[in-house]
Amino acid sequence: MKSINVTDARKDMSSFFDSVIHEKPLILKRRKYEAVLVEKSLMAMMLEYAKINVSSMQSENKWIYRAVDLDVFGEGESKVEALASLCEALLNYANEVYDNFMFYYYGQNIKSKLPYIFNILLCESIEDVKNILVYCKTKKKK
Repeated sequence: MKSINVTDARKDMSSFFDSVIHEKPLILKRRKYEAVLVEKSLMAMMLEYAKINVSSMQSENKWIYRAVDLDVFGEGESKVEALASLCEALLNYANEVYDNFMFYYYGQNIKSKLPYIFNILLCESIEDVKNILVYCKTKKKK
């Protein structure tokens, strides 16, 4: 993969950025560190497999949805309310991880969950979050 150092990228930032957007991902190097820059829709395509499995359960007067892969819950009096609650909880969870990334990455060992988290972070609305969910069977609680 082609790489460019920060100094060279800085000299012609517009060209560098256009190259990432319109041509291909690039590696940006600074001293011994490297970062891969990828256009957003390409990243979304690469994370397309990172669908979130969701189970649901109905008790007497409420619905509970659970994102199995992330252990995040949403509940409500109707399926629609519970699903909206889950999507909001997923957005909050992903943003919490992002805002405190190093804490979660090293302290909470979320490495296996990163594809799901970044897939959520790329979502721009509750509807986008709903589109990355895969539904499992519903259980009824007695």
